[in-house]
Amino acid sequence: MKRIIINFIIFLFAAIGTFFIKNLLIEGNNLMRIVGIVGLIISIIYLVFEKKMNLPTIYGGSQSGGSNANGAAILGLSCGLISIGAIQLVIGIVLGTVVIVLINRFIGLYNL
Repeated sequence: MKRIIINFIIFLFAAIGTFFIKNLLIEGNNLMRIVGIVGLIISIIYLVFEKKMNLPTIYGGSQSGGSNANGAAILGLSCGLISIGAIQLVIGIVLGTVVIVLINRFIGLYNL
């Protein structure tokens, strides 16, 4: 349960932060949405591997040799890039939370 809460907090801050920064800097760029969709797919893969390999929430050896980001952070960044308005951001946050909970519940349970 602690892992889910920490992942949710990381996801939430990444999504909201990316959304507001994107809207301040870039106006109506469809390329950002495509990057967000690709990041969404990558983040789900990251979350599954993190759970299967039983990695801690924040892991990695160094910036140059390891990965210090986790799947929840990538999911939040992707959600912020895909969202155009505040309503889409809220829907994305709800769906992202569901993805985090489902992956953490079912991957460990069924050892997929």
